[in-house]
Amino acid sequence: MTYSEDKNRSGEYLRLALSYLIKYDLPANPVNYTVWYEYVSGRNLKLKKAVDLSIKSDHPMDGKCIENFYQKYVTDGDRIVISRLLTQINLLLRDITHHILETEGDLAGHGKSLGDLAEKINRVHDFEGIREIVDQMLQETRGLIKSGSRLQSRMTVSSEDLKQLSQELEKSQKEAQTDILTGLANRRGLEKVFELERIRARQNMAPFCVVLMDIDHFKKVNDTHGHLVGDSMLKGISKILTQHLRKNDVAARFGGEEFLVVLPETDIDGACAVAKKIQKALAGKEWKVRESGKRIGAVTVSMGVARYAMNEPQEALIKRADDALYQAKRNGRNQVVTQADTV
Repeated sequence: MTYSEDKNRSGEYLRLALSYLIKYDLPANPVNYTVWYEYVSGRNLKLKKAVDLSIKSDHPMDGKCIENFYQKYVTDGDRIVISRLLTQINLLLRDITHHILETEGDLAGHGKSLGDLAEKINRVHDFEGIREIVDQMLQETRGLIKSGSRLQSRMTVSSEDLKQLSQELEKSQKEAQTDILTGLANRRGLEKVFELERIRARQNMAPFCVVLMDIDHFKKVNDTHGHLVGDSMLKGISKILTQHLRKNDVAARFGGEEFLVVLPETDIDGACAVAKKIQKALAGKEWKVRESGKRIGAVTVSMGVARYAMNEPQEALIKRADDALYQAKRNGRNQVVTQADTV
């Protein structure tokens, strides 16, 4: 994240951010501070809208809530990646335009089209916009190559550069949707998965299920063995998850020690069977600290299962899974609870 406020303005944002930390009795850690700083500065419009809605609905503004805001609206890394890609596009566009200006002939139309793209770049703020610009640049350079002009060899090189940029764009999009620690989908990636599954559910009339799971007493692992061991455990659990899922199933890190599994074309009974299989695999693994060989003990998880209702919002589905997960914890943890059990 980059910030460009002057000293006085940043000081005011600091004061306002701290006032919210005090108001909601939150520790001044980097996550809480960053969320409130971006909120009061107004720079992150999606975050501000989500926080305002949460405040208006009297939703508890606790640490878990702020962590969710941070994961969903701050850490996806899109702004940094998009800025880098736009810089590359600008340089390539400048190079192509320079070649056109050096050439006589009927290339003014191409030059104007590329000039219009230069203006459009200033308004781009997401991956879809970048994709559209790259596709248009490829179309223009292909036209120049076919024109048979003396620009042909130069445009061939530029076209190859654009193809490479297009591949990099795809890679960047994937990275922005992946949790760095576990390699699973992150919240941004999960949104894409839900979008696809809602479409699939309407087409096939076969709603999907989700399993929301939380590692029991994970804080104790961090406190006893350190965060590096905790991170290693998260990676180990992620690996077990992927080993016990079908090709079309998707596992995501939902935040902290929570994971969410999306099971396409699966009913509640099938989802419970998958959840119990994962639960058994985790409990059967012997967890140790790699360096010392010290035993950590058994790892158990609490799980909540919910079935998608046609055309319902993503938040409603996750809320029902979260309610079921909360019930599993209240029942003593290390359990699988379905949405029907919470009614």
